[in-house]
Amino acid sequence: MEYFNNILCIPAQEYYHEYSDGPGKGAVVEEHCVSYSAYLKQVDRGSIERVRKAHGEGNYALIALDSIPQRYRSRFTDGNSIDMAKHQAWIDGIKKDYQAVEYFMNYRYPDGSTIATDRIDNIKLWSNNASILNAIGAGLKSHTAMRARLGKRPLKGTYFGNMAMVVGSKEMQQAFENNLPANAIRLQKKYEDYSRDGYYSLIKKLKGNDNAVKINDRLLHLFETIAALPTRPYNTKVVDIYEQFMDGERELVDSVSGEVFDAADYLDADGNIIKVSESAVWNRLSNPARQAILDKKRLGAKDYNDTHRPHRHRHSPVFSFSKISLDDRDLIWKDKLTKKRVKAYYAYDVTSGCRIGSAYSMDKNEELFLDCLRDMFVFIDRHGFGVPMEVEVENHLVNKFFDDLAVMFPYLRVCAPGNSQEKRAEHFNRYVKYSVEKNNHPGVGRWWLKSRYNRVTVDKVDDQFKQQMKDVDRMIVDDIQDTLEYNNSLHPNQKLYPGKTRMQVLTENLNPHLPALNKAVIYRYIGFETPETSIVRNMYISANNAKYILPHPSILERLAPNNRVVQAYWMPDADGVVNEIYVYQNGQFLCTCAKLETYNEAQAERTDADWLAKEKQDKYVATFDKYIKDHTSELQKLEVLKPAKNTNTFPEPQVIPDRVQDPVSAQQNINYKQKAIDDFYN
Repeated sequence: MEYFNNILCIPAQEYYHEYSDGPGKGAVVEEHCVSYSAYLKQVDRGSIERVRKAHGEGNYALIALDSIPQRYRSRFTDGNSIDMAKHQAWIDGIKKDYQAVEYFMNYRYPDGSTIATDRIDNIKLWSNNASILNAIGAGLKSHTAMRARLGKRPLKGTYFGNMAMVVGSKEMQQAFENNLPANAIRLQKKYEDYSRDGYYSLIKKLKGNDNAVKINDRLLHLFETIAALPTRPYNTKVVDIYEQFMDGERELVDSVSGEVFDAADYLDADGNIIKVSESAVWNRLSNPARQAILDKKRLGAKDYNDTHRPHRHRHSPVFSFSKISLDDRDLIWKDKLTKKRVKAYYAYDVTSGCRIGSAYSMDKNEELFLDCLRDMFVFIDRHGFGVPMEVEVENHLVNKFFDDLAVMFPYLRVCAPGNSQEKRAEHFNRYVKYSVEKNNHPGVGRWWLKSRYNRVTVDKVDDQFKQQMKDVDRMIVDDIQDTLEYNNSLHPNQKLYPGKTRMQVLTENLNPHLPALNKAVIYRYIGFETPETSIVRNMYISANNAKYILPHPSILERLAPNNRVVQAYWMPDADGVVNEIYVYQNGQFLCTCAKLETYNEAQAERTDADWLAKEKQDKYVATFDKYIKDHTSELQKLEVLKPAKNTNTFPEPQVIPDRVQDPVSAQQNINYKQKAIDDFYN
């Protein structure tokens, strides 16, 4: 069986009988399914589908396996082998979409955050989805064209049914991890969305839950205002006060302006009360930036200053300051101390032949490979170059970095193991050895070589070969000097590059489409790391035995709730100095931090550098104060009042029956003063 235009086929010669003198001629040598004449009639009637004719030298006719009668189909294969053939064909045909990788790396949600890669690497998952959908689209185009040549409409239902089975297979998941639907109808819908909207259709809205969506800016402001009460309510109490306010059991009043808060302003679009959980409110109010804003209202000046406000840093008074190929090799001599060979790893530019990265170690390990990449990117950064388009590496030692390299470089090529001719770096290593090292150092070569010029003399002492040894530092210095001489020697192709050195060829012929060097991404994979450090006093991060200042206090808003622990990545520049670090939290990039320079606290000893360092710190503190002031000014001062009692209600009147007064009581009710006055005037 084989695939042709994404259709599983069998050779026609295995379907009809084999004849002694050719198809349909002579005696039947071996019976298969039908005679040659019956095969031709079935093709003419359309009862079987011939997807390719036997035109051209070496070609043979192909029949769609699904079109032959069921009673013959089992002679060729079973269900499992069909599936395996389909899966393997698709795995071999899919090409990684590196443009999708770059798109998802640079995508930002409306709040400015990047695509999550902490728990699930969505960038890898969605770019694999794009690669598979690209292959499905190409296959559908070929299927449609083939059916059109036969005068038939494409079988989209059948096609996507087959594709769904391949996409959901274990082999596909192992080669291209994806979350595409394994249902034919849903897969077709996903493909149609992708054809219309491109990469954007693959992005899922993963930012927050329903409660986070419900808590809009107006409602969040209300929670902040309640939380800023002088009683410093817990977050659970904040929810209680909010619910009582929305139910009319409490009133919220601005104690300064006298404005009464209206619960109708905080209803949803349908006029309903927004129900929120305590955890949702806790997540929003426990953000480090939000805590600093609230504590400005809740804490005293000293507590706030000691807890949140950045402080200045001083020191004691003193008086005084683009295809590239990578490969390893052993240096020629052994180390005097350890009697071991020094391992070296090199990176070469294929066009110019320049050695653009070097690393050395006594052990051939993963750190040696990373050090070579680090040295190469320092070289790239120093000259302002872009990222090489393609990297060529070996399988051994580098296999665990394939995913990382696929993110760092647009194209990744892995050389077959044991094939030294395939890797360009192998040739460059040999060229350097016999064009530069041999001329600079005696004893370069091998004792078994045929060429007398490259064969070295080996002495024996007690049946042991006597080998020349050097100090490690001396060997490394010599190798670096050889590299400089090699890079600045004439390019071997003087017809194409007359009078140009390798370095001139490299700098004057750069690929115009090189991606810019994104240190924040690259250094996360190859840089040095401080796995756990914290943002201290809302101002700086300690890493690499130094302090690095945040670019702006608003970075605090991007931290996880109640979590100031971050990860820092960095690389020394050409001078060995680390002037900036790249800060992540839970796999999400936060910011780039510059080095925090201290200044002399004694004004009499301050230099221009001290004054500049002080000015930078003053600016940050002023920015922080303004940031906090701008946010706290939005918080109104509240008073929480209990509902007023209703004074307009009266008890129902009671009817009291008339009572007959006894003579004594009646006599006691006579007003004798008034009676005397009445008698006088009458």
